[in-house]
Amino acid sequence: MTAGLRLTLLLCGMQVLALAGWLSFQALIPMFRQLWGLSNAEAGWIAAISYLTYATFAPLLTALTDRVDARRVVIASCGVSFLAALGFGLLAEGFWSAVLFRALTGIGVAGSYMPGLKALSDRLAPEGQGRFQSFYTASFSLGSALSLFATALLADLAGWRGAFLAVGVLALSASLVALLSMRPQAPPMAPGSRLLFDPRPVLRDRRALAYILAYAGHAFEMAAFRTWIVAFLLFAAAASGTTIEAATAAAIATGLVMIGLPASIAGNELASRFPRPLVLTLIMCASAAFALLLGAIAALPFPLVVAVAAVYACLVMADSAAITVGTLAQAAPERRGTAIATQTALASVMAMASPLLVGYALDWAGDGEAAGWLLGFAIMGLGVMAGPLAFLGLARTAKS
Repeated sequence: MTAGLRLTLLLCGMQVLALAGWLSFQALIPMFRQLWGLSNAEAGWIAAISYLTYATFAPLLTALTDRVDARRVVIASCGVSFLAALGFGLLAEGFWSAVLFRALTGIGVAGSYMPGLKALSDRLAPEGQGRFQSFYTASFSLGSALSLFATALLADLAGWRGAFLAVGVLALSASLVALLSMRPQAPPMAPGSRLLFDPRPVLRDRRALAYILAYAGHAFEMAAFRTWIVAFLLFAAAASGTTIEAATAAAIATGLVMIGLPASIAGNELASRFPRPLVLTLIMCASAAFALLLGAIAALPFPLVVAVAAVYACLVMADSAAITVGTLAQAAPERRGTAIATQTALASVMAMASPLLVGYALDWAGDGEAAGWLLGFAIMGLGVMAGPLAFLGLARTAKS
């Protein structure tokens, strides 16, 4: 095993552990709605607040890695994720306390995910960088899937408070993996601006901007899908006369999120063999089409719904690594942190908005109505079309 592959696998494992609490609330939305009397919109706010704090802190923490060793940022941020899960498990009692600790969760992930990618990129030889980077970004799907599954399983065994405490310990262990797997290393310094986060040089590069806008569309769709998939599966099962437990819905959702890992890697491999913007455009258009299809068939036989959801889940993630690798390929080494920070900032704002929009759509259509889910998935499909539009608008310069 080469040193680059060994480091990549270690940091993938670190990221999976760091994400242990990322979708913990989403896994238990039906339970929390009943326990705390939440509306769909309120549940959407609790889910979305982590994306808001991610959007606020990720650009700063990722851009900081152009000046400070990303290893240090990752280790500290994993500790923040631990405190967020610990606080939720011990102290959360309703809407506002849940918002507080989920906000802290967003800060922890903001400092571990993309800074982790920067830490990996700084330590890899140029040969094979794109492939190793795609492995790392794909690990986000694995970590998210296991967050859903572990939380649901642990909640059945030890209650929801015990589940949050357990995933917090997993996040803390990610700090140890980061500490032991990477040696300290000074980052390349970006010349020019004294600002910690100055996106202007990146935004002037139209080639990079196309990928950044595409990633924003991807994040919009992905966040809404992962926030509401458990609730959707429970609705679809009931609408078709199928009886399943919440834990079963979470297990199915885990599988749907997990298949995003090979889909993301495969999408990047495909994009490395054909024009990257063209491949991404086709994937994102197909994803929008399947979003509409899934929303339209919510009341049909449950096995059919799950099968279509599986195809859609693949398409949701097939563009992820390919976009990020494209962004990194456009950025100068000393600006990679800023480029990823810019991408993360815009994507996080979109990821915050989409769960809220779907939640409001469900409330507007009436709780438990198929029309609400059709509208919700239509919103997801509309969001992902930002990618094809970006590549179309910047076609002359957006070449990988």
